[in-house]
Amino acid sequence: MTYDAMRPSQDELITLESRLAAYGAAAVGSETSLNAVFQTHLSSGGSRTRALLALSAGKRLGLPDTVRFPIATAVELLHQASLIHDDIQDQDTLRRGQHAVWQFAGTSAAICLGDDLIAAAFEELALIPAPYNAHLARLVVMLSRGVSVMAAGQTLDCQWTQQTPTSIEAYEQIVRHKSGPLLGLPVAMTLAVSGGTDHEVTQILAAASSIGVAYQLADDLLDRDEDHEERLNGYWVIARHAEPGQDPETLLRQRFDWHLEQARQIASKLPEVCVLAFEALIAALHAKYPSLQQVA
Repeated sequence: MTYDAMRPSQDELITLESRLAAYGAAAVGSETSLNAVFQTHLSSGGSRTRALLALSAGKRLGLPDTVRFPIATAVELLHQASLIHDDIQDQDTLRRGQHAVWQFAGTSAAICLGDDLIAAAFEELALIPAPYNAHLARLVVMLSRGVSVMAAGQTLDCQWTQQTPTSIEAYEQIVRHKSGPLLGLPVAMTLAVSGGTDHEVTQILAAASSIGVAYQLADDLLDRDEDHEERLNGYWVIARHAEPGQDPETLLRQRFDWHLEQARQIASKLPEVCVLAFEALIAALHAKYPSLQQVA
């Protein structure tokens, strides 16, 4: 599966965007509604990678739209909530070239919108019809644990200071918690609805966590100057632990490649849909960070 193979049909994309845009509380009085705030946020764009993974994996597993779209929408709502909250915590004023939600709507509204979207993700799962709703309890637990793991990783990230002794292993553990769950859940949840085992679900999440580290390493390489002595950044963690004469960027690229290979090895022992999904994720990563593409 290539990156382009993840793209849904135009009708599917319209349906996804329509479902997303329906969320956010309506106005009680004359205030700007959270729904309007969310629609402004969505208008800045984004790849919708997690939602597209759920849609493409679900299609390959033969799941109907009534199952594929709730899962895709649920994971995308969680992702958007994490972005909105992350911008507040990092004090990032821009998101995809537009003002971050907390900048144009205020911090309180941004926090409330993020909370609203997290709750809405569970509402989407409740829409899954019979007989697939027999798996609902399992899906709810998976989603809840994903939120919990992300929250733990984000907390560790926010607690970081220049004085925090951070090993490469500790850095990668934080990133695994922050990024891994939402990259793995789209595939894990579609497989779970199709009868996937607990072991398969666990392995999907493990592979996704490695891809999450690769994504963060690539992002940190680009942001190394901006983040220096301000935020936890993998480039500077690696630089701090590099031996004399070792180039931190080369070491980072080696870790990047190692994590992609690790994800591939784990996925190779899973159903074919997982192999294809992770290859699509890796292709999307290389499309976003072409400078890290290996040259044959």
